[in-house]
Amino acid sequence: MRKENSKFNTKFISEAGSELKNSDYFAFVELDKYACYVIADGIGNMANINGAKLAIQSVILKFQENPSISKSAIKSYLKEANKELLKADSKFKLKSSITVVVSNYEKLRYGHLGNTRFRLYRGGLLKQESVDMSLANDIVKEDNLSKDLIGQHEERNNLYSYLGKDKNFKLFISKKIKLMDSDIIALYTRGIWENLDQSEINEVFEEATNDTEEVLN
Repeated sequence: MRKENSKFNTKFISEAGSELKNSDYFAFVELDKYACYVIADGIGNMANINGAKLAIQSVILKFQENPSISKSAIKSYLKEANKELLKADSKFKLKSSITVVVSNYEKLRYGHLGNTRFRLYRGGLLKQESVDMSLANDIVKEDNLSKDLIGQHEERNNLYSYLGKDKNFKLFISKKIKLMDSDIIALYTRGIWENLDQSEINEVFEEATNDTEEVLN
């Protein structure tokens, strides 16, 4: 399918909140046959504001060179971003969580590292979501606790995989997911899930309309 045969509405919101500067970045590009959406969140010190930006720039450029929805292509985008962060000329080691979504306007596939999050809503219901690569998530899962506890858990940002990691670099790439009319894809960072319960987030999309600006607000 081509872009001209489909309609994707893309909106984003980003605020510094209680931080001095915003460490989140979002970017997207929609080509004739493929589209790519990327969100990243710098980890640690303020230098990682640049880490999130560099990661996204790297993914978008790599995607434009080789637009594809294949697992190998998305893996190459993320590996290239990791390479760029590792070789960056910075006083501090650059680190970032990241989620990448690629679509051919009929299906999508996502890849991620760290604790930026992906969610797919269909008919107001949560159909699929990513899993944080954090110690907190593992503890909650092992003890069969509510996922809402991750948002305030002291190990929520203790990540075992992220961009900027030179050893034991692990990433997740999803299977292809067929899209349906009115599907909603939400990408968001810890600025959201540390401050809202999952039920509150779900409620937003249960009542969502085609007005994406209203949903964000």
